[in-house]
Amino acid sequence: MSLFKRFAFIITVSLFMAALAAAPGPAPGTGPVTGPKGPEGNPPPPGPPPSKNPPPAPPSPKNPDSMMYYRGMRTAQQDIPLSITQTKASRVSFDKVELEIIFNQSINPRSVKNTCITINGEELPKSTKFAFNKKGDTIKFEAEVQSNFCELALQKIRSFDGRLISPVNLSLEIQEEKE
Repeated sequence: MSLFKRFAFIITVSLFMAALAAAPGPAPGTGPVTGPKGPEGNPPPPGPPPSKNPPPAPPSPKNPDSMMYYRGMRTAQQDIPLSITQTKASRVSFDKVELEIIFNQSINPRSVKNTCITINGEELPKSTKFAFNKKGDTIKFEAEVQSNFCELALQKIRSFDGRLISPVNLSLEIQEEKE
């Protein structure tokens, strides 16, 4: 009888092990499954794929046909000639002057070169650095001028929409340095 009990025990254990191996679930040694669970403990189904098209832009308060992009801002095209509205000249040191030229509309920064601006009949040095404000209607730069007056001439500067400035000659009085 003891042989029969051993044989029955071995068959029962074998069937139990076979049932465990056939049961669905993680493979032995992989550890528990983590993350959100859907119904019946299964992971939730994937959602719809993300859209490849961005959401539509809100309507513009201005006419979009007359708008141009400029440094991340939109600038309306104007049917007026490019001109200078204001100039400022202030002394920085004994022989250096800071000049600021303000235009009536945004200018194309690529059109501003040292050959476009002359002071007292001489072109600016090639090392001259031009600074522009965010709106693009102001140029600042430094030049060497020792007297209290200078003749400023501009030519071949274009507005952002392509209008060329008429040659301009100005006489400027240089303001003394503020302390």
